[in-house]
This record gives sequence, structure tokens and C-alpha cells, in this order.
Amino acid sequence: MGKSAMECSVEETQPNLWRVRIASVTRIVRYRNDSRTFAPWEVTNADGQKLWSAGSLESAFRWIEAHTGYPAEALFAQALLERGATGEMARPKLSEESAQKDEDRRTGGR
Repeated sequence: MGKSAMECSVEETQPNLWRVRIASVTRIVRYRNDSRTFAPWEVTNADGQKLWSAGSLESAFRWIEAHTGYPAEALFAQALLERGATGEMARPKLSEESAQKDEDRRTGGR
């Protein structure tokens, strides 16, 4: 049987937490609020075992695509478009604390 979009889904279950289902494989992509890393996006299996860390959400989806052979990045783009069509923001939301840390880094904590 060929690869079809019907076997795949991407959904944001919480802010900065994405569930990717591809055939019988489930991958979770979540943002770790940790300023000590250059790769804050973590890819895990359904059991929570860490598989990879990425510098961006898009990079995490490209990694999933490369390791499954399914169009995870295209499904992510579709999920963002659908979310945008419902009036929600089309960019992942960072927590208020994370946004403040980013601002502090830019301004030197002033």
C-alpha cells in the first residue's frame, strides 16, 4: 500500500506540544523552556523517550519526515493553515515566562 495523507495527522494538543501520527508511529514534539540549550524543541516517542533535539519547530518536523519517509513537514504546514483559518495565531505560542527570558537576553536584563 502506498503512503497516503489519510495515514498521517498533526495536531497541537497544547501550546508548544505537537502530536504527529504517521501510520502506527507517534512522535511528540515539545518546547522545553530551558535557556541553557540551543535546541529547545524535543522529539520523543509516545512513551516519552527522547529521540532528538532541534533548534526550531520546523527542524523537528523535517527530522520526523527524514526518519519516517512521510510528509510530516507538509502536514505541519497544513495544520498551521487550518489553525490560522479558525482565527488562532499561525505561529507557536511561547509561554509568557519564555518570552520574558528572551526579552531579558536582548536587553541584558534591564
